[in-house]
Amino acid sequence: MRSISLPKSVLVAALGCLVLSACGTQKAAPDHAAPAGSAVSAAATPPAPPSAEDQEMRFIELVGQAIGACSPDAPSGKGDKSGEGAPVPEGLVLEEEPTRIYGPGETPPAVPGDETEAPVPLPSDAPEPPSTAPGSAKPKQPVEVPLPGTEKCFADWHADRVTKGFKNTKATDYAAMRTKLTALDYPAARVHRMPDHGGAPRARVDLRFMGGHAALEVTGTSSGVIVEVFGAPETEDVKLTDVKRKPRLDSTM
Repeated sequence: MRSISLPKSVLVAALGCLVLSACGTQKAAPDHAAPAGSAVSAAATPPAPPSAEDQEMRFIELVGQAIGACSPDAPSGKGDKSGEGAPVPEGLVLEEEPTRIYGPGETPPAVPGDETEAPVPLPSDAPEPPSTAPGSAKPKQPVEVPLPGTEKCFADWHADRVTKGFKNTKATDYAAMRTKLTALDYPAARVHRMPDHGGAPRARVDLRFMGGHAALEVTGTSSGVIVEVFGAPETEDVKLTDVKRKPRLDSTM
């Protein structure tokens, strides 16, 4: 569904760093040490935040962990999985109905559907069907889709991980929630803000990967978060924030 590729600008920048490093090594005199102040300032520089490519690579590692945790066991071979039904008990012979042979002058009964019906012509004064003008129909809002068993396990694995990551953590504003989610290796590009629910911040985390449908809806509380799993259409043109969710009768909110 989504392919990871490093932009050309990133490769050029990396190549430029290598060239500059090599030039600096050649020009640096062996008997001259760098000033102490420059070393201190370099050490005090905070590390740069991970790039979008690094965040996505960390997320792919999470995907691998979730897939490994949800992989089904090898089939045991027990039970009838062929769909042919229960075996016939020994000694019981099922007789098939003999095929009747029709003699001269006899006509077999007609089989429904064999008759060819002529199309009924429309009256000449019948109005033509209305034509739909281009652009007149409004696009339908994408709706939540069910998650198959393996994808449900995949989404539940991430939901449990997020719930534990926010344990005893106040998530009363979206900025803090987003920062925590990215610290849990969910890329910022996959975290989407939603309207608050009763004053509580909400976000959706896009877990769709390689044709998957899994997604999370995270609602902040004063002591953590409430996480719900749901399915979203797999097509890339469907925004996660546009997906209409089905009402939950057993919602804890």
